[in-house]
Amino acid sequence: MPLDTPFLIAPQYDHIQDSLNQSYQIDAQSPYSLQPRLTQALEIFSLINGVNILQINALDNHVYREYIANWLVLNAAHSKQDITPVIVVESCTDAELFGVYHNKSDILEPGLLQKANGGFLIISPSLLLANPYLWPRLKSLLQGQSVSISSSDSKSPTKEDHRLTSNVKLIIVGDRALLGEIEQLEPDLLAGMSMFAEYEFDTKVTSDTVTEYLQLIGFLSKQHSHLPLENGLALLPLLKAGAKECEDQTRLNLCLLWLNSALAHASLASCSKTYIDANDFKASFETKYHIESYLPSRALDDILEQNIFIETDGEKVGQINGLTVVSVPGHPISYGEPSRISCVVHVGDGELSDVERKVELGGDLHAKGMLIMQAYILSQLNTHEPLPFTASMVFEQSYCEVDGDSASLAELCAFLSALAIKPIDQSLAITGSVDQFGMVQPIGGVNEKIEAFFQLCEKRGLTGKQGVIIPETNGINLVLSDEVIRAVEEKQFTIYPISHVEQAVELLTGMPLQSEEHESIFSLIAQHIEDVEHNPSQCSALFCRFKNWFNQR
Repeated sequence: MPLDTPFLIAPQYDHIQDSLNQSYQIDAQSPYSLQPRLTQALEIFSLINGVNILQINALDNHVYREYIANWLVLNAAHSKQDITPVIVVESCTDAELFGVYHNKSDILEPGLLQKANGGFLIISPSLLLANPYLWPRLKSLLQGQSVSISSSDSKSPTKEDHRLTSNVKLIIVGDRALLGEIEQLEPDLLAGMSMFAEYEFDTKVTSDTVTEYLQLIGFLSKQHSHLPLENGLALLPLLKAGAKECEDQTRLNLCLLWLNSALAHASLASCSKTYIDANDFKASFETKYHIESYLPSRALDDILEQNIFIETDGEKVGQINGLTVVSVPGHPISYGEPSRISCVVHVGDGELSDVERKVELGGDLHAKGMLIMQAYILSQLNTHEPLPFTASMVFEQSYCEVDGDSASLAELCAFLSALAIKPIDQSLAITGSVDQFGMVQPIGGVNEKIEAFFQLCEKRGLTGKQGVIIPETNGINLVLSDEVIRAVEEKQFTIYPISHVEQAVELLTGMPLQSEEHESIFSLIAQHIEDVEHNPSQCSALFCRFKNWFNQR
């Protein structure tokens, strides 16, 4: 069944309307109410003895380190503790961290560790990775030992009574990749020497979390001097855009950098210049995409100008419209792009030749998908012998590496079409991975893929027959543009959710994959095999006649 109602292809927020309409108060806890696990970890770390390192997975950005620092200061004030030093360090030298002893004046200049004594030092993992010589002494200090202090005169030793001891707790805030590099260099970090916590970048949409989300938005607007929201309903376009970033209709985007950027752009786009309404968010998102969309628009032009061949009508044997996501280093957005996948077969020894793999343009996951596809076909044909065909599969006009298994369903359908000599409807595009039992599995980038094929069809003229086949389990990931939603509502474009390859084959060829009562794809394949193996003279295909001629020689 097609997805023909908008509530399935875009988030619905009817259940939170009351929460959006309610008034809300902003206080010091507003930025932290949606991070209960993180704040619990910080509270435990503040009180625990013997564990002096906390690793926090977040973006490797000063904003998140300040976020942690502000909570520690706030918590200390709330607990009515003595003033607790909290120092955030982005970069430093040995002398700046540990201090330096000036021999001539006999003065000890304190470092950041002395200033943070009894409190917290918050750093980036990049600091340790860029200055690995700092770690041995820092580790010793964190374990309660004293360490030497550098002398301003390298020829004169530091006095023994000027060794450094410090009671400091270290918090390392950075992304998972950087934390992983530190773990490789220092395995003890996760072996009882430290705690671990995460900044959570999304959360479920509920009445409670939306209220807290409004408080977070209000706090960020106040902190960074953005315009306030007109009302809670003004937030709806931001909620939808955040869901698209998360690829989940049911999630709120909690990335501080993303939220701050969205509020800044909406403030600039505001028509009233006194508040932000829903149209301001929409206008800012459209403007931002237009500015960043040179590459996807250029890719679309290449197809429209037929520099890249993609057909959106008619039928072809062994040819199918796959969908890919393109990520270009140095470009801020990933975008979808149709890709023509073709398969040809001829008499052979049963080999399925993956051209991408042979020319080293296919990644390991793509190769895995191809092997799974072959296993499914052989199991369904119930044969113990190789097929009497050799097949060649290729991404046409692809000049970079192809990886991932999201094209395995498209490749399987193209292979079946070539084996059965049954044409595929070119007005449809397809994405999805497939397992050895023919079940269709979810893939990433589904919104970008659908929108890319829709834009191509729209430019060429919507006929009402065009559409995209996607895994049914990707339904929760659909956060499509207003243009796609409108076309689906008007039945000018269709989205087909499927759970098994049989559904895809029937949509693409108009024929069931297998049937005991009617002609099917597998019956055509079986007939094709029989013609080649036993009745070559009756096979109309050129390669059958060639094999017959060759065997008679």
